[in-house]
Amino acid sequence: MNVEAEILDLKVRVGALEVALRSNVIPRHDDLVPAQIGPYRFDLPALVAQVSIGVAEIRAELADVRTELSQDLEALLVEVTGVRAQTNEHFDTIQSDLLAVIDSLRCDMIDLGLRLDRLTEADGA
Repeated sequence: MNVEAEILDLKVRVGALEVALRSNVIPRHDDLVPAQIGPYRFDLPALVAQVSIGVAEIRAELADVRTELSQDLEALLVEVTGVRAQTNEHFDTIQSDLLAVIDSLRCDMIDLGLRLDRLTEADGA
């Protein structure tokens, strides 16, 4: 049974107990035999204790789920931070490589321009 269904069941049972306390009659449950129908003032503390234990168990389970979720989110944040750092490192490497290639092309263009100038001067002279 999942946690939501257990919580809903406990809410229904607590509501039934509250109604019974107001009317001094406990509602009939599946675990009671038909001969026990009627006012159950002596059974109320046991039923309230049972519900209290169930609520405590649900709270403990919820606390465990919250702890697990927070740990999972923390691990996810560490992973995301690692991926960001790795991506930035690769980006910086690629950017520096591209700038080196662009500088090399620029130098080659300047060299070609100088050669063309020399060739045009030699032909024109």
